[in-house]
Amino acid sequence: MSNNITVILPIHEVQENTETLLKRAITSIATQSVKPKELLIVRSKDKKLKTLLDKFDYGEIKEIIRVVENTNGDYGFPSQMNFGVSKCDTEYFTFLEYDDEMSQIWIKNGVEYVNAYPEVGVFLPIVFECDENGQFISFTNETIWGKNVSEEMGLLDNNTLQKIQNFNFDGMIVKKSLYEENGGIKTHMKLTFTYEFLLRMSYLSIPIMVIPKLGYKHTNNRKDSLFDHYKNTVDVMESKFWVNKAKKEYFFTEDREITYELETN
Repeated sequence: MSNNITVILPIHEVQENTETLLKRAITSIATQSVKPKELLIVRSKDKKLKTLLDKFDYGEIKEIIRVVENTNGDYGFPSQMNFGVSKCDTEYFTFLEYDDEMSQIWIKNGVEYVNAYPEVGVFLPIVFECDENGQFISFTNETIWGKNVSEEMGLLDNNTLQKIQNFNFDGMIVKKSLYEENGGIKTHMKLTFTYEFLLRMSYLSIPIMVIPKLGYKHTNNRKDSLFDHYKNTVDVMESKFWVNKAKKEYFFTEDREITYELETN
């Protein structure tokens, strides 16, 4: 089964267990029942990271690996993703965080669904949320298949997103042209870039479908990760600010600069 999907894997620094986690993530690509057309690793200019990637044993999928250096100087996740998409040569892309894993049939499922539903711009997996030890925490995205949750079962609409904020776009499969034409992931949406992106896509009438298959295993709040940092530094009031800001910014495709201000109402 041929496909037109690139997996983008952003990574910006070397931590204590980076090599182990990266090996696990790449193994989850190597064991896909249908391989992606390319695994595109987006790295920072960090010298330790370059050394690690240069000597890394990619095994049997070495021929589909391409490593690119992000030259824009911003190594936050949204910027890394946007840069990766700009270097992507396929019609669709998905992404894999280096401390996560894809299920062995996610690319296969993605190929089947993009061929069956070409009008859909964004496909989300059901996500297995776990802690650093791999222990189950919860599933996300599966609620959209519940009765009377959304306007159409399996499709995520703007009204549903206004009521339910915890949909997860990890492992999403996206049509590249729609992503780039409509602003990508906003670098100024500090805490709620996932939520704002999904709100914007739905507002622009770009269909978002949750594939009813377990597709992605996400490590929640791993020590020293971005969201672990947010958990330890962002209070309830700031969290509320970013949710409210996402609900205001999704009308704009531009990545407008945002300054956190304590809301008084």
